Amino acid sequence: MHQVPDTAKGEQAMKAEFGWRGRVGLILPADNVVMEPELGSLAVPGVSFHGLRMTSTVHEQMRQQAIDLGGVLDEMGVDVAVYACAETSFNAGAEMRENLSSLIADNCRVPVVTATNAMLEAIAAVGMRRASVVTPYAPGSGALFESTLREHGVDVLSATHRDFRLEGGDPREWFHTNRQDSRTVREMARAVVHPDADGLIVSATNFPALGAVQELEAELGIPVVTSNQSILWWCLTRLGLDTAELPLHDLGRLFAEPLSAAGGGR
Repeated sequence: MHQVPDTAKGEQAMKAEFGWRGRVGLILPADNVVMEPELGSLAVPGVSFHGLRMTSTVHEQMRQQAIDLGGVLDEMGVDVAVYACAETSFNAGAEMRENLSSLIADNCRVPVVTATNAMLEAIAAVGMRRASVVTPYAPGSGALFESTLREHGVDVLSATHRDFRLEGGDPREWFHTNRQDSRTVREMARAVVHPDADGLIVSATNFPALGAVQELEAELGIPVVTSNQSILWWCLTRLGLDTAELPLHDLGRLFAEPLSAAGGGR
């Protein structure tokens, strides 16, 4: 097995074949089948992604399960961790988001971020203040997400929330969302973008938006921030990696600036 000296820790130990730059722990919703393959397809050199899956789809139970799974992340030895459900990380308020991150971190002993907080940091990093928004949420959740953005200084100029569950016969909440592709994201974005928007936001970790970022930015002339893109950016910057030097050139303006411009070591 190819091994790389672990000079960063000043030890004689050797780094692992996978994740020698960093291991990312993902606490995933039971019904999310998009995030792992989307991040894995990027093949970030030296970075590995390790998923744990919540079994409940009841929102409060999901948050409690995530706290409990923190201990498993500790056993795995990950370097950063993510509560990877966007909707249940904004629909109970800002205090809950901070408490959830802290409680998970108490158990896994590494930095933790929720999907929503990673996105809010990414939005601030690109200087977005007037946004158009695309989500696959039901109207109530969409309204809560817009309120969260406004609470953090982002004016929502236009938004579309498309509950794909209403478009098919399957009763599972996210079954049809999981089966969309980036063309759907592009179509929804083009239909909703406001001429005065200085950015586009696409929320949901099970909505395959990474493949739409580069084309939409080129076409619309504004930065695009998505959930999984934001999570990846947060994790890489927290690991101390310079996102501008990694082979991630299709991920938009968020990844175009050097690490120092993205807030340094988070």
